[in-house]
Amino acid sequence: MDKKSKAREIVYGLNIPMKCYEVQLELISLGRAAIEPLISFLLSDPTNDHEPRCLAAEALGVIGGENAMDGLITALLAPCDVPDPVKALAEEAVRNCICHALQELGDKKAIESLLIALEKYHLVGAAEALAEFRVQRAIPILVGILEDSFKRERVSEAILKFGKDAIEELVKTTELKKLREDVEILPSIERRAEAIELLGIIGDKNVIPWLLGFLDDEQELVRLEAALSLLNLVGRSIPERAINIIKSSINNLNLNFDRRFRVKEAVCLMNIREEGLQ
Repeated sequence: MDKKSKAREIVYGLNIPMKCYEVQLELISLGRAAIEPLISFLLSDPTNDHEPRCLAAEALGVIGGENAMDGLITALLAPCDVPDPVKALAEEAVRNCICHALQELGDKKAIESLLIALEKYHLVGAAEALAEFRVQRAIPILVGILEDSFKRERVSEAILKFGKDAIEELVKTTELKKLREDVEILPSIERRAEAIELLGIIGDKNVIPWLLGFLDDEQELVRLEAALSLLNLVGRSIPERAINIIKSSINNLNLNFDRRFRVKEAVCLMNIREEGLQ
């Protein structure tokens, strides 16, 4: 039996939990002869279990080569209309694995496809791959995805990899408010607040005048993030208005755990600095 026939025979063993990793290693050992069977398996219909097809994508990323990359891209951009929510989540996980496999291959020919996947499907895997490739065209799309509370943390981490190159888009989005009946909607508030937090983390002091203006923003969350970012950027020179915003938030139960922790940390830091000045 030749290697390709062997690969076709064993590839469906990726569906067997007790054997899947062993089968994956064997397929990788078969090298390029396993590419076509792996692609066929990867293009099979979505199921509730994402792991078998993720293992196929990983194997293609390890084997490498142009044919493997082409197969991964075909699977990444294949039409995706999955009404079943469980299968839809599994399919998203598979496509994230495909993005990471393309990242592993390191071939910049995949960039355009990753950009399409990021814009069309908002895949965090595409975000992370494009950040590794340092594709600045991805930044405006990434900033827009900050409205998605489920993906915000990983997308923020991807944005931070661009460092100061992300500042312009982050500043722009702080001014963009999405309204419903003249009231800013929560995703818009969260996006603006997250962008301000990221500006504080990036640490470019040129944004300080910009952040000062948000201490009077109509949204409490935006005011708080502006105050916390200013504390990070200017330390003991933080304006009294920012200090009051942080201290007034110490018992705000509407804040999530991360923000409550950061507020308490900021109050402790300010107290330590005040003691040091006495």
